[in-house]
Amino acid sequence: MRREVVAWRDHLTADPAAGGLALAPATVNAHLASLSGFTTWVIAHTPAVLPHGNPCAKVTDLPLPPLEPRALSEAQVRSLKNVLDRLERFHQHKGRHRRGEAGTHGHGRPQRDRALVYVLLSTGLRREELVRLDLDQLAPVTPDELRASRRARISGVRGKGRTSRHVFLSLDARTALADYLEHERPRDADQATTALFLSAASIGSRRPDGRLSPRSINLICEQIGRWHDAEHTDPTRHLAPLRPHDLRHTFAFRLATETGSDAYELQRRLGHQSQRYIDRYTNPPEDIAAGYVERL
Repeated sequence: MRREVVAWRDHLTADPAAGGLALAPATVNAHLASLSGFTTWVIAHTPAVLPHGNPCAKVTDLPLPPLEPRALSEAQVRSLKNVLDRLERFHQHKGRHRRGEAGTHGHGRPQRDRALVYVLLSTGLRREELVRLDLDQLAPVTPDELRASRRARISGVRGKGRTSRHVFLSLDARTALADYLEHERPRDADQATTALFLSAASIGSRRPDGRLSPRSINLICEQIGRWHDAEHTDPTRHLAPLRPHDLRHTFAFRLATETGSDAYELQRRLGHQSQRYIDRYTNPPEDIAAGYVERL
């Protein structure tokens, strides 16, 4: 019955203290859509099973919260790049008993971390898309060619909905990738390794293929965000917690600015067909929107 569907919907959103599941509105709406699709199929094949009609009919979706953009400001991007170009310093040995030792700690891969953040900034990849990248998707692929080339791309990026797209790399990303491929990746790769970004070989729990996990990308970004904020007393410059999706929003907003919000180009580079999410990625953050008003 319709009342039971409504009660189920409300149970999914209720607070756990009241016996609910506290699911996000978008998740609840997805569950409702699945149930509605099923009941519609049942009525089409065996109407007698639901003599009172489709119980999901006229059960409204939950209102969704406003889509808040999370793009970094120009000042934040500049200071983030300053930290990225000094990451090796943050990975060096610390403590009195290690004082004077050269190099980074055993698991540290500063050039890898620098490269993957620059790639996220210049392509807008999702973290799952980033960790699925293979070395042969990069062109050109050698460090010398990456440094000399004025254009490089990653082809065949597999996104949601079985989509595939090409993305291009900025000068910063090309340089950072060249440094990583030349100095760090060979330490962690063997002849059978295909992944572009690898965990340190010294990590006992790393995957058999050496590929980073999505959670690893989260942890790397969060740590870089903390290092960044430790150097800035101005709270408006703080990034923490820095998330991979913040870098995707930043890329999308900057691409929209460069292309005049060309919807086709945005969908082609972001791998997203929903205009709702395109609008979310390209809306200016609060401080940028406030600057627009200030200049009126």
